Amino acid sequence: MVSLIIIFLITGIVSGFMAGLLGVGGGIIIVPISYFVLLYLNYSADYAMHIAIASSLGIICFTSISSIRTHIKLNNVNYAILRSWAPGIALGSLIGSYSASLISGEILVNIFIFLAFLIALNMAFQKDPIIISNDLPKSKIINLIISYLIGFMSVLIGIGGGSFSVPTLTMFSKKIHEAVGTSAALGFFIAFPGAIIFMFSAPDINSLPPFTYGYLNLAIVLLVSSTSIFSANLGAKVSVNVNKITLRRIFSIFLLFTCISLIIEHYII
Repeated sequence: MVSLIIIFLITGIVSGFMAGLLGVGGGIIIVPISYFVLLYLNYSADYAMHIAIASSLGIICFTSISSIRTHIKLNNVNYAILRSWAPGIALGSLIGSYSASLISGEILVNIFIFLAFLIALNMAFQKDPIIISNDLPKSKIINLIISYLIGFMSVLIGIGGGSFSVPTLTMFSKKIHEAVGTSAALGFFIAFPGAIIFMFSAPDINSLPPFTYGYLNLAIVLLVSSTSIFSANLGAKVSVNVNKITLRRIFSIFLLFTCISLIIEHYII
């Protein structure tokens, strides 16, 4: 039990720091670690990924608030984008989380592997952002579609959306620090609706871990959040003075190993 507590506390430190530093959302770290811990404790793979994703979203609710406060002080949050994208982000989160609650754990693992692999490739090989426009589209419908897709895909794998929203914003000529700060703010509109839906959409299962409400495990949320809220703040402060390209490539290697580990665990062992 002590070892598990330490694992989740360290997970909070690392995931929070990376969320504040790169704007990628700590969920991409929290989800696989929580999943592997639940499997190690002999909980069923049928719902382990659901719990990992739901708990990650609960953690991001706290982490994003800490990160947002720092980015606001650094003037990194674009409020016009926040107002334009928040409704679509929240809608995508609501529909995505409800959809995720209905599909099997095996499918969720496959979705996580696929999207995490794409994120890793983007981080590893995209040195300079691809610019498609000097600003966001003028059409409210197009902005709604873009933000909806970001919210939908993000909540399916339990992340705060930075892995999708940061590169999307840079494609529309937003500076990297502005993209990271705005993404951190958008992360709350992904995490909060998604966590709520996961709490109330789980079937009645008797063998869930203790302190699990719906699919959200309060113990995981509190343990990881207790350290992530502090490290997210630190990561946001460090982000203005660090070589992002090197860090993104290092993080991409971690993601690739995570995908390989999930494939081995799910299909080979």
